[in-house]
Amino acid sequence: MQAKQNLIKQVLLQLGHSTEAQYYLDQYSNHQHVKFAVVKVGGNVIAKQLEELAQSLSLITHLGLIPIVLHGAGTQIDAATSKQNLPVQKLDGLRVTDDNTIALIQPVIKDVHQKLLDALAEHGIKTKSIFNNVFSCDYLDKEKYGHVGQIKQVKLDEINQAIKHKQVPVLSCLGTDDAGNVLNINADIAIRQLVWESKPAKVIFVTPTGGMLDENEQLISAIQLHNQYDNLMQQPWLHSGMKLKIQQIYQLLKPMPRKLSVSITAASELGKELFTHKGKGTFICMGENINHHQIIGSTVKLKLISLLENTFGKKLKADFLDEIKLKSIFISESGQAVALVTEGHNGIAYLNKFAVTPQAQGQGLGKAIWQHMLSVYPQLYWRSRSNNKINAWYYKQADCSYKKDNWIVFTTGMTIAAALRCLQVGADYADSWQEKAS
Repeated sequence: MQAKQNLIKQVLLQLGHSTEAQYYLDQYSNHQHVKFAVVKVGGNVIAKQLEELAQSLSLITHLGLIPIVLHGAGTQIDAATSKQNLPVQKLDGLRVTDDNTIALIQPVIKDVHQKLLDALAEHGIKTKSIFNNVFSCDYLDKEKYGHVGQIKQVKLDEINQAIKHKQVPVLSCLGTDDAGNVLNINADIAIRQLVWESKPAKVIFVTPTGGMLDENEQLISAIQLHNQYDNLMQQPWLHSGMKLKIQQIYQLLKPMPRKLSVSITAASELGKELFTHKGKGTFICMGENINHHQIIGSTVKLKLISLLENTFGKKLKADFLDEIKLKSIFISESGQAVALVTEGHNGIAYLNKFAVTPQAQGQGLGKAIWQHMLSVYPQLYWRSRSNNKINAWYYKQADCSYKKDNWIVFTTGMTIAAALRCLQVGADYADSWQEKAS
């Protein structure tokens, strides 16, 4: 009874609103012919955050979801090779694995594998150990890389059987060739092939940082690769392992259905990342096109009104769209995010409405629309109610701001004189919503 109470307490602590949790639980559970998730766990997480990882996986499995767990052991292998004074050589991002190294890393990975199994068992999680019987390999280039495998087949039989019996499959990044030789596999390549074959609803990278950090060491909440990948690859602060990881994620997602996403999160935050709209980590997806309209057709009009009213939970005034001087509508392909830009003071663009559905929050759609909008209208002003939860984000996008009564007005990209006038005018605009929702 106490264990069950502790579990319920943990669920309540990790999951935000119960409606959000139920929404995602339904989403993941509805994938009858799709695996729930592939979870990639680095060796450094197992070394330092194993208890937090086991607690989070316990939460997931007690909700009836069975993830496939693939673990690495890079930290432990580095420590063992250093202790044995073995040289560490990497080519093309791959660990060169000579005879001495392959002999060393097998027991090291086995030890890490067992520690993970034991920790999960202590939290009541039924597991299935699949140590090196998933990836069928050939030597990638024995002369150049040594005992490094190139995956030719992913064998899912044991994984499928484990999931059928409610056991969490726990895999290592080792494979075998036709002669039974054990080969080392790069973890990012292993998870890519595993995802392509198993077709999960979700892919999760568990890391010590809990996500991708920007140039100021701040967590990036979401990345839409379709709109941001090329720009990201040019950033000087994105380098080394994280740059390689983003490249690998891009390659992983590119041939998959657009609905598949990758989350980079911390061991302790798996629940929040999976079961809340805003998540807790970095959400990465290929993203979607942002459609730009300068005329409100009947279809766009219906989408616009529905999105705005459902997101804000109130009704627009009946003549709202007839009264505005439209400049542009930027709306996401899925219809879950929109920016309505109208003509403001002296013809300057005024962001009249900006909305992202709760389900799409934390997925980077709003940011993608914002960037597209600014490329068209570099001079812009907008306003927000003083109690709006995203005002902190608005302040970061603005050059100037002004608070009057219950409104905060923001400007970006214009001279001080122009900004001051827009701030004053924007504060006095009439409200566009009905006083009471009908």
